[in-house]
Amino acid sequence: MKIDKFQLKNFKCLSKVTFEFGNLNLLAGANGCGKSSLIQALLLLRQTYERTGDMKQLFTYGKYVNLGMAKDVLYEYAEDDEDILYKLTGTDGEKELIYKYEAASRILKCRSCKELGKTDFNLWDSSFEYLSAERISPQTTYSSIAQDLLLGMHGENALNFLEKYGDSIEVNNVFLDDSKNKSLLYYVNQWMEKLFKGFSLQLSQILDADAVSLRYKEKSRDHVSNAYRPVNVGFGITYVLPIVIALLKAEKEDLILIENPEAHLHPKAQRIMGELLAKAARTGAQIIVETHSDHILNGIRICAKKQEILPEKIKIFFFMKEDVGSKYNVNIYAPEMDNEGNIDIWPEGFFDEWDNALAELF
Repeated sequence: MKIDKFQLKNFKCLSKVTFEFGNLNLLAGANGCGKSSLIQALLLLRQTYERTGDMKQLFTYGKYVNLGMAKDVLYEYAEDDEDILYKLTGTDGEKELIYKYEAASRILKCRSCKELGKTDFNLWDSSFEYLSAERISPQTTYSSIAQDLLLGMHGENALNFLEKYGDSIEVNNVFLDDSKNKSLLYYVNQWMEKLFKGFSLQLSQILDADAVSLRYKEKSRDHVSNAYRPVNVGFGITYVLPIVIALLKAEKEDLILIENPEAHLHPKAQRIMGELLAKAARTGAQIIVETHSDHILNGIRICAKKQEILPEKIKIFFFMKEDVGSKYNVNIYAPEMDNEGNIDIWPEGFFDEWDNALAELF
């Protein structure tokens, strides 16, 4: 079940916030304003569930994040007797969790757990994917030992996954072109060629080494290049590959968390990444993206104008830290997009640096 509403209280720089999620959710704002804190709050729940199978305790350390002790994650201006609250709401139910604050503890005990209806949120599903800002770099080979179906938080299992299942997994119909091919591998290559003109990839197993070999070829109108090692082509080509795979294998109600998909990409490729994000959201998957890229935003706006995604499926959250007396507070603005790709409000700092720079130049 998709998370329609997510409420959080007393977590890091977020005092009390509510997010009305859609299928495609963009987190924007200056550094240090709480975007990563939202993702980390979700990851704490996920890593706790993977570890224990329930929510009776909240582990501040684990597979995805290591945030220190309870005193490191409690909102700075909260009272010592205040607790950390989560509330998840979906179409068929809701779940509220309150974790008791103990300053020096790395494991917070659940003081209250309330459930109403079904609580099988996609945050607990086996299809969950999280791709951090630190992803795989160009290498000659990649490990093929992992047997699970997840790509890994750094994308470390992405190439092994694609080599094993790329021909057998069929992509969602929203990605299909005029060819009869429906395989994941085919569409990974199609989108890699869009992102990086003429580039496609080749994968092969090295059985004796438990490894997967990756090579790239570049084709022009009348020529196909030799096979290049990843270290001999642009860094961003390999860096973005796990994101392309994750989005193309997306299915209805999957939850995918992605940090900075624009990293190491040319502005044109960033715009195309925005289009891929929009298409993936049309599958019914739920995608939460932290980004600093106006090009990604514009790619999504273009898709809305072309009616390739409904504007109501897109949610934008702009995080702004503001002084309130001697304290600070993070306010969350939610600009809305119409079916022409127009955005109704542009708060100061919301992808306005291009205009600011031009104003100084001219």
